[in-house]
Amino acid sequence: MVHVSSILTITTMNIEIIMSNTYGVLTNRCSVEDILEQYTGEDAMFYGNPYDIEPTDIDEIISFYENTEEYEKCSELIKVKNSIYLENLINTAYEK
Repeated sequence: MVHVSSILTITTMNIEIIMSNTYGVLTNRCSVEDILEQYTGEDAMFYGNPYDIEPTDIDEIISFYENTEEYEKCSELIKVKNSIYLENLINTAYEK
């Protein structure tokens, strides 16, 4: 049993790191390059493509932070998601 829980702990830690990295980039707290520098010799992990994040990916990150009851992060991510929708709407309007 101890071995299984250790694996679950590592997996949970990885998910937390992935979400934290992606949250940092989405909220402009750090850049992708900053995170890549932190992981010299290791793989940096993100949820989705950090250069082209999809609103559905943001929904998954929001869901993660809802489950950990980090509602301030949820609020910030909702603002990021709304700004992406607005930007897409404006770009679509200009293309017509």
